[in-house]
Formats: sequence, structure tokens, C-alpha cells
Amino acid sequence: MKDSKIQAVVFDMDGVLLDTESITKICWKNAASEYGIRGIEEVHKLCVGTNWNDTLTILKNNYGNNFDAESFRSRCSTLFKEYCSKNGIPLMEGAKSCLEYLKNQGYRIALASSTAYQNVKRELENAQLFHYFETVTTGDMVEHSKPEPDIYLKACKSLHIKPEHCVAIEDSPNGIKSAYKAKMKCVMIPDLIEPTDEIKSIVWKLCNSLNALKDFL
Repeated sequence: MKDSKIQAVVFDMDGVLLDTESITKICWKNAASEYGIRGIEEVHKLCVGTNWNDTLTILKNNYGNNFDAESFRSRCSTLFKEYCSKNGIPLMEGAKSCLEYLKNQGYRIALASSTAYQNVKRELENAQLFHYFETVTTGDMVEHSKPEPDIYLKACKSLHIKPEHCVAIEDSPNGIKSAYKAKMKCVMIPDLIEPTDEIKSIVWKLCNSLNALKDFL
């Protein structure tokens, strides 16, 4: 049964609309090999959904204050851009049809991505999805990104809609925690990280793909 109080749907981008997380994982692994560091797969999971500043903090927490986190993160970005320039970025299953459906249903649509605005705009325009979003809120617009609620609170405010009347579409635990703290309804479509019992307890809906949104929105 559909909830008539829901007025807007706010999407994460990476791992929800664009299949970027699997590419990022490869790039981080290659960069870690260059830098001679181990355990990057677990550290990468901690960073999924966080912005640049919070990512640097996590890297230093795991590899020490003397680790050149900014250089490493920049190298990951370079490898990512090189990969995408050569291979492109695939859409997640149902991305375009889902956005078109929600638009036709009269929902207002926004984006809340921890990625920097310039990269978000470029990647969504290349995927021909940018025009679906009424507002775009990104990681470089807030001091702390996911799992803190700042980015979702800002996204809801940009629409002038209370968070409790908005749904967040996320793939990561950090994203779900962020939206939950903002008092939004949380929909999780897991990508690289499966939900724990804690995460399952705070999601509104747990789905296999974006196509499932049509069942309740």
C-alpha cells in the first residue's frame, strides 16, 4: 500500500543509479598496491558513502597520521577517471525507468551524493540522468557527509519538504544511517555491502533493485 504522505524521493548516486562502486573498488585496490598498503578492501567498505574529508580521516585512522591520505585518495580518483574514460559507467538496473516512473507519479526527485558536485554533474549528464533531479546536494556542500544526517537534511531543505515526508534510496550502511538520523524513510538496495541486523532494523524497505520501487511508490 502506498503512503500518501510521501512527497519526494532523494537518491544516492554511487551504487544506486550508477554502477561506480565496483569500479571504485578496483581502483582503490590498484592504488593500494602502488602504495604498498594492505587491508584496503575493508577500509574501502568503511569509506563507502563518505565525502572527501571524512574519507581522509578514515584512511589516517587505519594507516596512521603519517600516511599521505590525500595523495592516495587523489590517485584513486585519477585511476577512476581513467577507467571511466575508457570504459564508461554502466547504469544500475532500472535506473532510468525508475526515475521516469517516479516523475510521472508526481514525486519530487532530488539527489544526495557524497561525491563532489563537479563529478556528480559530469557523471549524471553522461548517463543522461541529470535532468530528472530538481535539486542536487553533494559532499562538498557539507562538512560531514554520511553517516551523519547533514547531507539529507540539506537535500530535504532544498525541496522545502520535511524529512519525514521524503524517502531516501541508498545502497550502503553509511547512507542508511544518514537518512535514518535525518528522520527519513529509508529504502536500501544493497550493492557491495550486505545489511547487518542493525541496518535491517532501521530500513523501511529492503529491495533487490530499483524496479521494486514501483511496488510501493
